[in-house]
Amino acid sequence: MTLFNALSRQSEGAVDFGFDEIFFSRTDPRGVIKAGNDVFQRVSGYAWSELLGAPHKIIRHPDTPRAVFRILWDALGHGYPMGAYVKNRARSGDHYWVFAVILPIEGGYLSVRLKPSTPLFEKVKQIYADLCARERAENLDPEVSAKMLWNTVTEAGFTSYTTFMASALGQELAAGDQRMHRPVDPRTQRLIELNAALEQVTQEQRKLLRSFESLQSIPNNMRLVASRLEPSGGPVSAISENYRASSLVISERLRSFVTGRDNLCDRVSRQAARALFLLGADRVMADMIARFRHADPVEGLDWAAEGEGLTQTRNAARAESRGALKSAVEHAEELTRSSSEIRRLMLGLDTIRVMGRVECGRLRANGGGLAATIDQLDLFHAEIKTRLETILRLSEEIGSAMSRFSSTEFGAAAKG
Repeated sequence: MTLFNALSRQSEGAVDFGFDEIFFSRTDPRGVIKAGNDVFQRVSGYAWSELLGAPHKIIRHPDTPRAVFRILWDALGHGYPMGAYVKNRARSGDHYWVFAVILPIEGGYLSVRLKPSTPLFEKVKQIYADLCARERAENLDPEVSAKMLWNTVTEAGFTSYTTFMASALGQELAAGDQRMHRPVDPRTQRLIELNAALEQVTQEQRKLLRSFESLQSIPNNMRLVASRLEPSGGPVSAISENYRASSLVISERLRSFVTGRDNLCDRVSRQAARALFLLGADRVMADMIARFRHADPVEGLDWAAEGEGLTQTRNAARAESRGALKSAVEHAEELTRSSSEIRRLMLGLDTIRVMGRVECGRLRANGGGLAATIDQLDLFHAEIKTRLETILRLSEEIGSAMSRFSSTEFGAAAKG
């Protein structure tokens, strides 16, 4: 970085705009600006003659990591909507932060932006600063940088970047309502609650697998104890072998449930997150359309066509969210069935554990080592069953909530 750039960045200010000032820009597939509204023009500081036909990167700020744009373009390239915190640079050299909701549309992309203000936003700014520093110091490839950002998100408990953005969007909408002294929006509150449930499912599935992996060493310990207590093939040996065989069956079922590419828990989370993000985007689009109706037309643009385009984009996103909701409900129902099945298998494993406890009583003084092993089983079984019950409860809640969204919320939103 040159000395001039360093001094320029130290002295840059922030462009102010209101929480009620939602703005948009529309680009072609290459990112060339084709339209926008008055707030976009005013905040960016460029004249329309400078914006229209210019690449959208005209407002890019070097403090937004290249990783963010790589993730955005990967999602948009597959036809998926995506969100992002973005630091932009105005014509004056000053900056402004936005939370951008970006949607693929016919002939390009639509980006609708709102002002961020949550504690999560403050954390993201620090993450961006650290990542930008590494990108510059290590000359990181954007793909490598994107993986680092994705890892940061997953370490925070999110299954995917979409899950993270769905949660962020819900929080930013609620924070904006509070700052504008609006009443709590019930749909936004439900989005936040569902996102929290999805995060908890992700955390519980990881803990469940760790608990079960810890359990795998216990049958070996039981066999070692048996070799000291009885001849080969005795009751304790038989119990340990039965336990090992049964636990392997559950382990395989559990792995397909919570690990591996496209596992069931992740499918539920991704589909639900996609639906939730689109539901949040629907509210952003509704607010944008309401503002558009009272905005002054931009000279040189077919203003009526732009308004119609915003409405069509909202309708398309709503239709897409219906499909995502339907898929999320189906996956949640499958998750409920799988949780119930594993719980039934655990009951069989419990029976074997109880037989081990009975054998401890028979051996009495000589069964101290076995008693300690069975005590470990007691603890692990209790922990695993608690986590299964939590996942089962959450999957039922998510499926039920998604069904309610699908059947009632679209009708409520259509009237709004």
